Amino acid sequence: MITLQTLALATIVATPPASVAPSDAATTAAKSAPTVQLTYPAAITDSFTGPVYVMFTSSRRRSPSSGPDWFSPEPLYRVDVVDWTPGEVLTMGPETKGFPATLGELEPGNWRLQAVMRSDPDVASIGGGDVTVSGIETISLEDENTWPLSLVIDTPKSPRELWEIPGSKSLSHRSELLSTFHGRDITMRAMAFFPDDFEPEADRNWPVLYVIGGFAGGLEQAPMAKWMWGGDSGVKDMIIVYLEGECGTGHHVFADSANNGPWGQALVEEFIPWLESQYPLVDDSQGRLLTGHSSGGWSSLWLQVTYPEFFGGTWSTAPDPVDFRAFQDIDIYAENANAYRHTDGTRVPLARNGKTPTLFYDDFCAMEEAIGDGGQIRSFEWVFSPRGDDDRPRPLFDRTTGEVDPAVAKAWARYDISRILHENWKTLGPKLAGKIHVYMGDMDTFYLTRATELLKERMDAMNTDAVIEIMPGDHSSILQGTLRQRIANDMNATIQAR
Repeated sequence: MITLQTLALATIVATPPASVAPSDAATTAAKSAPTVQLTYPAAITDSFTGPVYVMFTSSRRRSPSSGPDWFSPEPLYRVDVVDWTPGEVLTMGPETKGFPATLGELEPGNWRLQAVMRSDPDVASIGGGDVTVSGIETISLEDENTWPLSLVIDTPKSPRELWEIPGSKSLSHRSELLSTFHGRDITMRAMAFFPDDFEPEADRNWPVLYVIGGFAGGLEQAPMAKWMWGGDSGVKDMIIVYLEGECGTGHHVFADSANNGPWGQALVEEFIPWLESQYPLVDDSQGRLLTGHSSGGWSSLWLQVTYPEFFGGTWSTAPDPVDFRAFQDIDIYAENANAYRHTDGTRVPLARNGKTPTLFYDDFCAMEEAIGDGGQIRSFEWVFSPRGDDDRPRPLFDRTTGEVDPAVAKAWARYDISRILHENWKTLGPKLAGKIHVYMGDMDTFYLTRATELLKERMDAMNTDAVIEIMPGDHSSILQGTLRQRIANDMNATIQAR
């Protein structure tokens, strides 16, 4: 018999015989309250364990399962099931929890909805990867005959094929380290873009620019790396390799983690050595450069600082928080730190448009609690937090009150890049000479500016040669001007000087 985990209130019943009709009272109650009955056929699987969603949208074009949109999230409801079998009815009723509230509090109007069985352990989004979905139903909450609504989850769905670009090649290599950690095969993936004059058999070794994308870091972002850093105005005489950063818990950021496993170690000890054995590449730090934006900006800086003699330089743009005294708009080390409220009682923002907040931590986390794993804030915890007694990462803060757990905050310090550099510069400084370049907009959309300012203050106070620039712009616009060309020129000069 199926059992339910803790997120949502739902019921499972055997499919009733067709000859049994519900009572008039039961029919009236069902029509008056939102109730979705879910089943799936035996052709899909003989048993399912994992999250099941019902997702809504008011859009006439996009599918409900393609959400949620961070800035315009729409209703979704989740039940975590164990050993759900074909023919059993999973009922989401008025008390089923989700976002923005319970199913019974769904806003009136016209909706399109779809159910999703999420089963891909390596994809962060609900509808990404290999999933199974129902058809899309259109309903009106004003119609008394809407409920109960039955959905059959019967359509397997796979991700779209990657966009093929001439001169590119998909790369994959099984990681023994990660496979051992997770107890299943884990494959590290990337996409390489070769220069037009690349000849594998020629007597020439090529340097590599390793590119890491922003959250969630999937391979679908790889063509952007070619567009940004290739071409006549890009890097010269280098192979561009886009490294996949996506995992089932969000973005692993190539940091060794108690929860996600040794992603950084696997990259430098397994994947890159394997890649250098397959192609004529420069096999020392002078031939390994890094760049990345947002979560990829943090990843590239982390890799350079963690493996200072393995990589030859990073150019990190708009990185996720590099100083946890300003984790966006939160000082996680402060006494009585709170992720939802400032000391003056005002709400803590998460994103802005100019100076106007557009997202707040409490609302965003409410949406993420409905999503489950794969969201941005939980992704940080999967990387930075110690593992709890339940074999999951310990939360940095209480999702109801926003109160930060000081013990977890202290554990996060081992990933605080600014703190690591400040406390270890005597030994790290000589190894990082000329290798650190960080660029941040002065009005970053996700409140990342202050953390980079704090890093700059520390680096300047120690009289380091780290290049850390705060420039006009938001999270994306800093790469739309001259900065990208400046970075490419700097990378080219670095390679030519080796």
